Amino acid sequence: MTTRRSNQTVAAEVAAWFADVARLWNAGYFEGSTSPEHREAAVFEILSRNAKLILEAPLDSRGDLYKPLTLALAAACRRIGVAPTAKHWLSALRSVQEVRSRIASADAERFALALGTPASLFKDLLCEALVQAGVTDRPTILVEENRRVSLGLAVNWGLRFLLAYALEMQPPRSRRREVRDLGWVQSIIPA
Repeated sequence: MTTRRSNQTVAAEVAAWFADVARLWNAGYFEGSTSPEHREAAVFEILSRNAKLILEAPLDSRGDLYKPLTLALAAACRRIGVAPTAKHWLSALRSVQEVRSRIASADAERFALALGTPASLFKDLLCEALVQAGVTDRPTILVEENRRVSLGLAVNWGLRFLLAYALEMQPPRSRRREVRDLGWVQSIIPA
């Protein structure tokens, strides 16, 4: 029997999970050099490479974007010096729930307009913020200060995209209980 978790509990669990994921990526990708300049270059390179992957990849239900998304989020967070807290995740979770509800009740079919899914909407917003942050190979007209703001927005949209993406995934057929991946994130979010 599973117990229903509150949004606050889920947000705290996801915040702790993402902190572990970020630590893993930091140890594996960003801390390979003693030189701060080389570390910053590695952070930018990982952010740029994974931002391009997210931009180009179609939205799927298998979780193919899990690695590039968590790498890009970890790199963006490190670059702007922020660690998403339970409060950030709670806001993201509420936003995803609200968008899901609005899309479900929308009358888009009557106008022959496809709204898409919450994950597709948040992916679009994330991709545009990544482009405007200047971390892809696409042009941006923003100055450096505004690019940093855009990178902050990319983190904002990335948190929401991660949650919506997890909710839209096809649940894996067999999972080990100790694996904490997108399937785990999906399993703890209240229906």
